[in-house]
Amino acid sequence: MEIDSTLYLKNIGNDHPLTNLLERALDQYTVSSSDLDVPNILWPKERYQLEKSDHFLKIEPEIQNKILQHITELNLSLSSYIETSGHNYGAKMILMADTIEEKSLYALFTAEEAIHLKEFQNFMNFKPNPEIHWHPMLNPLASAIKDGEKNTCLYIIQVLLEGFGMAHYTGLKNDCLFDPLKQTYDRILKDEARHHGTGLILSKESQLSKYEKEQIFEYTREFISGLQEANWIINTIEKFGNPMSTKELQKFNEQTNKSDILNLRLQKLKEMLLKVNHDLVINLEKEKIFTAKAS
Repeated sequence: MEIDSTLYLKNIGNDHPLTNLLERALDQYTVSSSDLDVPNILWPKERYQLEKSDHFLKIEPEIQNKILQHITELNLSLSSYIETSGHNYGAKMILMADTIEEKSLYALFTAEEAIHLKEFQNFMNFKPNPEIHWHPMLNPLASAIKDGEKNTCLYIIQVLLEGFGMAHYTGLKNDCLFDPLKQTYDRILKDEARHHGTGLILSKESQLSKYEKEQIFEYTREFISGLQEANWIINTIEKFGNPMSTKELQKFNEQTNKSDILNLRLQKLKEMLLKVNHDLVINLEKEKIFTAKAS
């Protein structure tokens, strides 16, 4: 697993003067507070349909709680990595802007992404560790930010990632057990809708080169493959409990409707991409990218 410094940077420490300046500045714009008494479990087992799993229900309650706590960390970490990719993307687009209006717009977007990151950090009683909190879809995002052409970045980050992020955040908000975090997701979703909507407008106006089309296809394919490869729930259950046999794994996937849920997510991504690039979807369908792979 590649852990990319584009999306994961070390902290300079809480006592550094820059940290204090940043904290004071961001506190003026966040709807949450760093003084919150945050529960260890922010999403229930029902979000993942674990209450339907015979295997999960046989696990001791204490271990069940450890599993749900770790999944909470994974959700918050992915949210923070998404926001980190957003303000790295914004920084690149500021430099590549062709007009002062475009440069100013991306400067505002980037500031909002920094605020979003701070919002999520206010709910973390842990530090994200890329060794245990990484997601495979983050690798193509990091590659696109580093090596992608301007239009490639626009498609991959502002259209694909922001579109995925809106659906993902909406689900997290709806199922969240902690009202302050629900309010935070609600606030962030309003900003992300504007970012994504602007991306849709700009992408329709863009004239893609052959190389940009190839980049967009490859990064999109890798992004969706990363979504398919992620096995957070199963990996977490096996991390804190016992490994599942092939038969147990098959039954677990059936009882938690894993294939149906993944197919629904893939179809939503497909519908979103059809709005901006019909040919891209056709080429991806040739590789059956939008069909959930058998576990």
